[in-house]
Amino acid sequence: MSLEGEWKDATITIATDDDLTPEVDLGRVYNFLNIYAPTLTSTTITIEVSEKSGGTFEPLYSATGVTKAASTGGWYDTFQLGGYRWIKILTGTGQAANRTFRVQGWKY
Repeated sequence: MSLEGEWKDATITIATDDDLTPEVDLGRVYNFLNIYAPTLTSTTITIEVSEKSGGTFEPLYSATGVTKAASTGGWYDTFQLGGYRWIKILTGTGQAANRTFRVQGWKY
């Protein structure tokens, strides 16, 4: 039986930081992260994680990889999250406008 969290927004606001979302609390630890990437200035996407709210965020690495190759967005994908609750989304290129990703944790 799988457990799915609610979909949440992760928004890059160019007035604040043009390549990084604020911390998103998924609500609990999850094994996987579903992500929707909106239309983007061509870039790579990296998931960053922290063990606690307000902690140090580091890039997440796994056997399945968590850096999405350069694209212009408009896609859904699932990443192996490995038991984290707090995430950020980092783009490899500054974005030309505000961008809202949608994220959802899930486990089974």
